[in-house]
Amino acid sequence: MSNHVNEQILEHILDEVSEMGTGSILRELEGGMFPGVCESFDMRVAMTDRDAVIEKLVNKRFESWPEGS
Repeated sequence: MSNHVNEQILEHILDEVSEMGTGSILRELEGGMFPGVCESFDMRVAMTDRDAVIEKLVNKRFESWPEGS
């Protein structure tokens, strides 16, 4: 894919992820990235750098984006 197409895909994913709540972002990212960080999920959400987890989820979704879509 061209850089222009990649940029459009990333912008689309960023728009979707930015509209999500922090808890939803963490749940989607969950999978070994945050185990044992906090005693409760609510505490984990409160301690989260939202911009950092948005970036991680955007990258995760982009990496799994099907070629040619």
